[in-house]
Amino acid sequence: MLKTFVVEDDPEQLATLKQIISNHIMINAFDMALTLATSQAQALLDYLDAHPDVEGLYFLDIEYTGQALNGLELATKIRERDVNAKIVFVSTHSEMAFLTFERRIEPLDFVVKDLGQDTVKAKVEKDIRVAYERYTKQGVANKAMFSYSKGGQLFNIPLDQVLFIETGAARNKLVLHLKDRIIQYNGKISDETVAHPELFRVHKSFLVNPSSLVRVDKQAQLGYFENGETVDIAVRKMHDLATLIKQSQLSVRVD
Repeated sequence: MLKTFVVEDDPEQLATLKQIISNHIMINAFDMALTLATSQAQALLDYLDAHPDVEGLYFLDIEYTGQALNGLELATKIRERDVNAKIVFVSTHSEMAFLTFERRIEPLDFVVKDLGQDTVKAKVEKDIRVAYERYTKQGVANKAMFSYSKGGQLFNIPLDQVLFIETGAARNKLVLHLKDRIIQYNGKISDETVAHPELFRVHKSFLVNPSSLVRVDKQAQLGYFENGETVDIAVRKMHDLATLIKQSQLSVRVD
C-alpha cells in the first residue's frame, strides 16, 4: 500500500488537502491510504522512525511557523528514511522551488497555492495518480505482485498482502481477502488459478496464498490466517498442500 502524508500548519488548508486526497483515493479505489495529516513536521518523522519500511507520498509546505524544521529540511529527512519517497510541495513560496534541486530532494511536483483552489486540486489529484502509477510499476519490478481488474482498471498489490480468494455469492464474482481489507471484483476462480500459479487451490471455492497461512488443521480440514480468518481445505488437497509447505520451508504449523 502506498501511504500518503500531509504536513500543513494552516488548519483550513490541511482540511482541504485531506478532503481532496481522501476523495481521490476512494473514487479511484487506489491501494492507498491517507495515513497521517498533521500540522507538526516532527510528528511525521516520529511516524517514519516507528515504521521504517514505509513507501509514501508526501505533501509538504515550505514554511512551518514556530517549528524546528521547515519543509526543505523535513523533505531531506524523509528522503533519508524513505529512499523512494514521492514528495510534493504545496506552498505560496514559489521562489523556493530552486532550493529543492540544490538540496537534491527530487520532488515529484511543486504546487503553488496562489494558482487558486481549482488548479491546486487538479494538480494534487494528478500527483496522486502519477505517484500511484510509479509505485505500482516499482512494485512489479521489485517484488511479486498480484494483479486484478475492476471497473476497467488494472490494480497491482504486493503478493504478500494477499491471504486468499473465494467465490462470491453472485455468479462470476470473486472476493479478495487482503491483510487489511476485502475487495470484490468480477472473475472466475479457475482463471485466477491459472493467472497466479503462486496461489494454491485448496477447495473449489478457495484459492490460497500458502505463505500467508499460519496453521493448517488436517483433522478439521481448515487453514488459518493471522487475522483469524479460515478457509476450508478439501481432503484430496490436504496432502499436496502439506507437501508444498514442507518443500517451500514455509513457517506454517501443520497439525
